[in-house]
Amino acid sequence: MKKLSVILLSALALASCGNSDNPNKPVDDSTPKKESLADSVTGDWIVTGDADTGEISDTMGVTLKGDGSAQSINMPTYQYKKWKVTGGDTIVISATSTAEGLPADTTVSDTGIVDLKANTITLLGGDIVYKRK
Repeated sequence: MKKLSVILLSALALASCGNSDNPNKPVDDSTPKKESLADSVTGDWIVTGDADTGEISDTMGVTLKGDGSAQSINMPTYQYKKWKVTGGDTIVISATSTAEGLPADTTVSDTGIVDLKANTITLLGGDIVYKRK
């Protein structure tokens, strides 16, 4: 009888180790974590060329960095400085412009719609489309 009690208690102890509420249970890191839009847009984005031909220019664009800073690619009069996701699929990229006709160091914000399936950022109010490089 004593042997049976020990076996039952051992079985109960082992069964309780499989409880999913156990705070000491190892975390399963094999499940991929969902990337946020902010994580998904980091990298180089270049101005697309002719919409009819799909030609892409790799000479101008913006680099979106993981820390929220931005850097222009070959645009000396339009210097991107920072960016942020403002909700849903909308991104705002801030720049300093020294373009002719503007006061020195004019701050400009470009608002765009991110389409991750097409790998594009389309700026609102214009025909500028950035494509992931």
